Amino acid sequence: KTFEIIINETNRKKKYDAFFQTTISLTINKKDTICFEGMVQGKISSEPLGAMGFDYDPIFIPNGTNKTYGQMSIEEKNKISHRAIAINKLKKYLKKLFN
Repeated sequence: KTFEIIINETNRKKKYDAFFQTTISLTINKKDTICFEGMVQGKISSEPLGAMGFDYDPIFIPNGTNKTYGQMSIEEKNKISHRAIAINKLKKYLKKLFN
C-alpha cells in the first residue's frame, strides 16, 4: 500500500528523482565526533520490482543501473549502496588513523 501511495504521488507530481542517504558517526574520546555520509541518487520506478532487500528497495532505481535495489543481489547492492559508501569512508579514515 505504501508503494502505491509513493508511486501515485510521484506520477502526479511528475517528479521521479529520489535518493538514499545515511550518516555514520564515530566518536573519539567522548568528545570528538566525525561523520561519514553516503548518498545514492536515483529514481522511483513505476511499479515495485524484485523481492530482495527491504523497505523501499523494490521501487528505488539507483542512477547508472536499470534495476531496483529489490532486483539486485545483496552483493550487487552492497557495492553501490549509501551504507557501503559511508562505511568505506569510515574504513578509509580508520586505516589512515591506525597506519
